Amino acid sequence: MTVLLPQRPATAGPASQPGPAPTRPSRGRLVNPRIVAATARRVLRQLRGDRRTVAMLMVVPSALLVLISQMLNSQPRFDQTGLTLLGIFPFTLMFLVTSIAMLRERTSGTLERLLTTPLSKLDLLLGYGIAFAVAATAQAVVTCTTAYVLLDLYTPGSPVLVLAVAIAGAVLGMALGLLASAFATSEFQAVQFMPVVVFPQVFLGGLFVPREQMSDVLHAISYALPMTYSIDALDEVGSTSLVSAEYLGDMCAVLGAALIALVLAATTLRRCTGDRTEAQTRRLRLVPITVAVLAGAFLVGYWIDTSRYVTTDNAVVDGDQMPIIAPASGTLVDWVADLGATVHDGQVVGRLQLPGSGAPRRVLRAPGEGTIVRDDGVNGSFVTAGTRLGVAYDLTGAYVTARIDEGDRDEVVPGRQVDVWLDSAPDHPLVGFVQEIQPSTASTFDKNAPDNSRSSFDRYDQVIPVKIAVPVHQGVPFIPGLNVTVKIHKN
Repeated sequence: MTVLLPQRPATAGPASQPGPAPTRPSRGRLVNPRIVAATARRVLRQLRGDRRTVAMLMVVPSALLVLISQMLNSQPRFDQTGLTLLGIFPFTLMFLVTSIAMLRERTSGTLERLLTTPLSKLDLLLGYGIAFAVAATAQAVVTCTTAYVLLDLYTPGSPVLVLAVAIAGAVLGMALGLLASAFATSEFQAVQFMPVVVFPQVFLGGLFVPREQMSDVLHAISYALPMTYSIDALDEVGSTSLVSAEYLGDMCAVLGAALIALVLAATTLRRCTGDRTEAQTRRLRLVPITVAVLAGAFLVGYWIDTSRYVTTDNAVVDGDQMPIIAPASGTLVDWVADLGATVHDGQVVGRLQLPGSGAPRRVLRAPGEGTIVRDDGVNGSFVTAGTRLGVAYDLTGAYVTARIDEGDRDEVVPGRQVDVWLDSAPDHPLVGFVQEIQPSTASTFDKNAPDNSRSSFDRYDQVIPVKIAVPVHQGVPFIPGLNVTVKIHKN
């Protein structure tokens, strides 16, 4: 009979005892300012040492502006085209430089070595962003100085606003370049992203053809491209000296798109080139899938909107004018038709002292019930017969005049509902209905034609005025001259 005794567990020697598990360097906080600053300084030193890159960033945009100025040989045309190029050049060059620079970090093994240190992906991207933002600022300053000082570029808005748009466009190009570098395995592939990412945004942004003259589909796609808002911001600087809400909104759109691109770049950043892991492949596939889904949702929404409504922002609050006209020449006295005053039909609003001693006074009367919205009369001034002294509107009978494209004429019939938004009160939509489709059209002469006096005419879509009644104003000021956006329900 054999008895199995419990065996004593073997005692492992010192050589068999497992050592402590290797630990990765502690990364500490989410963002380390010292590491970010060190990364930015390293990238700037690399840029400074690459003279060809410095020349491309600082010299090439100014040289191209000079070339285009000589090609156009017209200051008004250069003021329009050169202003747009001040936003396109920084975006394009920073996209190219950033995508290639990040790719070199991977192919050389630098990125793999850096990410084994306490440097995080966010530290790396922020360092790159700061470095290239400094380079973009220097580039924008040089280019804007060339345009304004050497080439006499004129804009109603401040050059500082143009500089801000140029820097924002460069930051956007940098963020998209970092994102594109994740999909490339060689510098040649990085350059191949130029026709995919940059060219469509330049073409559809309105550089060659105004977006309003594009087809409906291309016009809709242009709203989804961030470069469009950069060009729109420059157009605002070229049209007004004020810092308008449209300018601020466009800048927020550009910077928001740059932030989204940076976040996507952080999620798809790889240490080195070569075979990707399954997780990296899934993350890389997620980016185009997300873009495709968003683009598809946008196009479907646009198609539904265009199939149900005729939409236009070429509309204003209007009304029946009641002008007060001087019936004869004389000195205006006793004028009481001040701006905002309410007048009644036949009410005396002023008198005209006719020339000559002892000449009688002519009485000026209001042409109807209404409110004075324009006051051109000055007591004691001499006016000639036919001078318009003021304009009154019956505000209770104010309506909207919207101008629709001639191609939408058959889709609009009297009585259809209209959704109305005043630019002064966008959060308070009003409801109206089509009252009348006026039997007239409007057209525009080509402003780029060499001589409009010879009737050089550019074919534009004609617009047809539509009168829209808005019975209830819901407390919203409904004053003639206010800009309006309307959606007319199709027939």
